Amino acid sequence: MHLQPIFADAPYYGGKVSETLFDNGLCLPSGSNMTDEERERIAKVILKFQW
Repeated sequence: MHLQPIFADAPYYGGKVSETLFDNGLCLPSGSNMTDEERERIAKVILKFQW
């Protein structure tokens, strides 16, 4: 999380593992106030990828 701009000034404890996870991870939108349409749109975008 320390690599995200919003946390740039936060204390950081970790090493290369967290940076590798950040570089290779996928950050999905989330929240209890998301609409069904928003969730459906996200699902459709994810399903377009060929895994």
